[in-house]
Amino acid sequence: MASSTDFEVLTNASMQSWSLLDSHQGLQAEVALERPVVPFAAEDVKAVLSVVAPKVDDSHRAPLRLVAVLDKSGSMHGEKIRLVKQTMIFMLRYLSERDALGVVEYGSDVKVVAPLTLCDQDGRTRLQNALERIGISGQTNLSGGLIKGLELHKEKPRHVGAEAPKQAVQVGNLYKRLTDAEAKARAERGEHFGHPNAAMPSDAERVHEWTMVLRFTPEDQNLVKKVVFQLHETFRDPIVEVTSAPFELTRFGWGTFRVKAMIYLKDGRQVETSHMLSFDKPETMRTVLLPLRVPPTAGLSEQFWGLCGSSTADPSAEVVVEEAVVRSTFLFTDGHANMGITKTEDLCQAATSLLGELKECKSSISTFGFGADHNAEMLRNLADTTTDGTYSHVESEDQIAEAFGEALGGLLSTTHQNVSLTLQLAPDVTFNRAYSTFKAVAGENGLVTVDLGDLFAEERRDVLVSLKLPETQSLGLQGIGRLEARGFSVLSKRSETSAKPLMIERLADVPTSEVNHQVELHWLRYVTNEALANARLVADRGDLQQARQLLDGAMQTLSQSPRVIQGDPTCLGLLSNLQECLDDMQHRDDYMQKGSKKMAMIHGMHSKQRAATGAVDNSQYSNFKMKQCKAAFKMGIA
Repeated sequence: MASSTDFEVLTNASMQSWSLLDSHQGLQAEVALERPVVPFAAEDVKAVLSVVAPKVDDSHRAPLRLVAVLDKSGSMHGEKIRLVKQTMIFMLRYLSERDALGVVEYGSDVKVVAPLTLCDQDGRTRLQNALERIGISGQTNLSGGLIKGLELHKEKPRHVGAEAPKQAVQVGNLYKRLTDAEAKARAERGEHFGHPNAAMPSDAERVHEWTMVLRFTPEDQNLVKKVVFQLHETFRDPIVEVTSAPFELTRFGWGTFRVKAMIYLKDGRQVETSHMLSFDKPETMRTVLLPLRVPPTAGLSEQFWGLCGSSTADPSAEVVVEEAVVRSTFLFTDGHANMGITKTEDLCQAATSLLGELKECKSSISTFGFGADHNAEMLRNLADTTTDGTYSHVESEDQIAEAFGEALGGLLSTTHQNVSLTLQLAPDVTFNRAYSTFKAVAGENGLVTVDLGDLFAEERRDVLVSLKLPETQSLGLQGIGRLEARGFSVLSKRSETSAKPLMIERLADVPTSEVNHQVELHWLRYVTNEALANARLVADRGDLQQARQLLDGAMQTLSQSPRVIQGDPTCLGLLSNLQECLDDMQHRDDYMQKGSKKMAMIHGMHSKQRAATGAVDNSQYSNFKMKQCKAAFKMGIA
C-alpha cells in the first residue's frame, strides 16, 4: 500500500521525476481531471484514465495467427460467396511467411478447409486452392464452425512442404438387376428403402440392386473406425453408418445418384470420397488415393487439405504456445444459426469456456454479419466475449472486402497485448464508479484495475471514472492518485509501463471553469452508448416510441454541450450517429432489417473505441494501417 507521503503536495523537482517515466516512445498513460481546481469541501470529481499506443511502421510487427470461419450455407450462393472467397485470397498478399492462416467452412456440416498454415509461397498457393474449392450447401451450423475455428488456435502452424504419400482405395459399386418376382418379393417383405413422400417417376422401375463398396488393404482397413454413407434425399434413411468391415452398403431402387462416403479414422480424422452409381455392368470400380496414414512427422491433429472434416486437437493435450503473436478469429455469416447451438446465451457461454481453455492461445473474435437477415444480437455478444473483438454490419456486397481489409489492417498494426490500467488512490480518496463497458475492479487499499485487451497502433482507451475527494484544509496542489498503464509490447517482446500522477489544486474559493475537454467528450460518449443500449432493449420488445424518446433525449443532452456548440468533430460525430439510428427507427421493418444492426455496431464501436466497418463514419477509431488496407481491399476486389 502506498503511504500518505506518496501523495503529499508535489514540488517541481518531484513532478520532474514523474515525467521521466514517460520519456520513451512506447505505451503512454494519460490523465485528465474534470476541473483543475476544487474547493476544500468533500467533492465528487470525474477523471479520464487513458492509455495510448505508439505509431509504428510496417517493417516491425508481430506474427499473425488468423482463422477465418466462413458461412457456406445455401443463402450464401452467387455473388456473396464469390466476394468472400476473392477477399480471402486477396488477403494472402498481406500475410508474410511469419503469419499463418486457417480456414473453416460451415453449412450443415463443419469442415477444416485449411489448418493454420504458414503463408510462405507454397502455403499461400495451397491456401488459395483450398479457398477456391469452397462450395455452397446446407443450413447454418454457426456454433460448430466457431468452435472448430477457435480450436485451430491450439495447433502449431505448419509449413506446407511436400505432400505425404496417400493410400490406394478401391471405390465403386456392384450391380444386379432384379427379376420382377425378386423385386415384388422384397417389396412384400418391407425391403422398401424409399421415403414415403418421395414420388417415383412414372417410367422408372424399382428393380436395381446395388452395393456401394470401399476396399482397403488389410493394413489400411485397420485404421478405419466407421464409414458414413450419404444417400439420395428420397431414401427413407439417407444417412447410414457402417461400423465394421467390410465397409459396404446394399440397397435397391429405381435410379442412379452420387453416394458420398465419409471415412472416420481411428486417429480422429475424417476423409471424404464419393462415387456415382453405375448400372451398366456387374462391377464398376476405380482407384482413389486418400490420406489414411498419418505421416511420421505429423501429430494426431494433422489435416489434409480439404479432405478432413474436423480438427482433432486433443482438449487435454498441452497447448502449443508461441511468444508474441497476435491471434484472431473472423466469423462471417449472412443468416441465423439454425443448427447446433442456436441460442445466443448458450453459444456465448460455450465460446467463453473454450477461450478460457485456450489460455495463452486465446483468440479475439471479430464477427461480420451480412445483409438484413443475420442475428446482430448474437454476433455482437460473441464479439464481446473478448475485449478486443468487434461486430461489423456488412450492409451490402461491396462492403465485404472493406470490412475484412480494415479488420486485417488493425491486427497487422497490433503493438501491445494484455493492456491494463491500474489506479492507486491516495488515502481517503474513494472510487465511486466507472462509466465504461470495460470492467473496473476496485480492490483493497484504494487499488482499481481495468483490463483493456490488445491495442493497435495509435489506438487509445479512455476510461471515465468518478472519485470522491475528502474534505481538506490544505491549500495548493495535491496528489490524489497514481495511474499506471501496463502492456506487453509485441515488438520489443517485453512488458512496458507508463505512469502519471493525478494532481488537483484545492482552494477555499474556486473560480468558475469549463469542464475539461476529454472529460466532457467521454461523458458524452457514455451518454450516447447508454441511450443506444437502452433504446435497443425497448425497441426489441416492440416499443419504438419509447426507443425514439431515449435517443431524442440523448441528442438534446449532446446538443446543449459546449463542445458540440463549438463544433468539436468527435462530439458532432456522436450526435450524427444518434440521428442516424433515430432515422432507422421510424418504422418496424426498417428497424429490424437495418436499424437494430447499425445500433449494435455503433454501440460496440464507441464502447471499445475500435473501428467496425459499416454504413457509418468510423474514422476517429481507425488508424493509418486500417485505412490503408480498407482502401486497398476496396480497390482490389471487383
